[in-house]
Amino acid sequence: MPEFLRHPDQYGPLLAFCVFVALQLGALTTHLVLGRLATLHERREPASASPRVLRIARGPVVLMLVLLGFYLGYLTLNRLQPSYLQFLTDWEAALTKAWLVSAIAIATYAGARLLDSLVTEYGQQLAERTETQLDDNLLRTTKRILPFVVYAIGALVALDSLGVSIAPLLAGLGIAGLAVALAIQPSLHNFLSGTYIVAENILEEGDYIELEGGLSGYVADVGWRSTKLRSMMNNTVVIPNSKLVDSVITNLYTPTPAMNIIVYGGVSLDSDLAAVERVAVAASADVIEGSEHAVKSVEPFFGFEEFGESNVTFWVFIQATDRIGSFILTSELVKGIHTRFRDEGIVINYPVRKLVYPTGSARPPGFPVPPTHTTDHTEDPTP
Repeated sequence: MPEFLRHPDQYGPLLAFCVFVALQLGALTTHLVLGRLATLHERREPASASPRVLRIARGPVVLMLVLLGFYLGYLTLNRLQPSYLQFLTDWEAALTKAWLVSAIAIATYAGARLLDSLVTEYGQQLAERTETQLDDNLLRTTKRILPFVVYAIGALVALDSLGVSIAPLLAGLGIAGLAVALAIQPSLHNFLSGTYIVAENILEEGDYIELEGGLSGYVADVGWRSTKLRSMMNNTVVIPNSKLVDSVITNLYTPTPAMNIIVYGGVSLDSDLAAVERVAVAASADVIEGSEHAVKSVEPFFGFEEFGESNVTFWVFIQATDRIGSFILTSELVKGIHTRFRDEGIVINYPVRKLVYPTGSARPPGFPVPPTHTTDHTEDPTP
């Protein structure tokens, strides 16, 4: 066995210096390696988050190795030859706690930056898939709240490492958090509902939606608390996100803005139904051909529905380009069919009812007796 290992206390300064230098070299090597890896990842995958994570982690890791070199060098020297640092011997416990607090602070800082980077990366990917401003609002809010949460956790861990009991503090924070949660429950519900709307990609700005109860309009803005609609009367309707999520929503712009419309009508029971179908389909085709609000690739579809009291009811199916176009196209289709029916002599009856009684049957009480038509005959006196 070498002589210096048999009497390590005689070589305390040398061993402490070696420990210090080794960790400083390790810190320098880590700095270079992480920087090189970040550059390589950035060249291979420019859109990846790995280079950003490596660069964020490089600084805290290097700093922690540097501080660890000082701390371990001090411990080595103090254990082997305490006379060198006699003035610091009584402070060993305090220095140990200072090292722990420093390590926790560095780790907390690194964790906060890493989470901020990941949230930013996820928010950018989400923003590319949506056109609403809600994801941007939620991203800003999350980036503001997240550092406070991370630093609060780091502070509690640091206090615990210093021997401070954090149980009463946690209990107080729990009670205060419960009170705050109850106070902001409506806002929190709206915030979480807005997050759900963005995550599920339910709505986008410009969509035309209908809610149960008859409320409808264009989506003007999706915020973290409420969603604004522009109604057909050009008014702004503000709906809390919590109510919006709990409602049945019909999005008339998905999967496409094109909208199916059905026009109902009726013709006399005496009509030639084959001619009615031919004329109605021809009129619908003319309307589609001449209207910019009609989808040209969808042909009209016609069908009879039932025998009514006055008419045989039918329907005509065509497709409009969007919600506004559906109103215009419906009006044009009604006018076109009505004009063609009138030109072809096809009758659309007014509501009528024909009462037929068997010959010789008694009329109901109070039923008017039809007038009797008589003809006067004048006799010719000439034989």
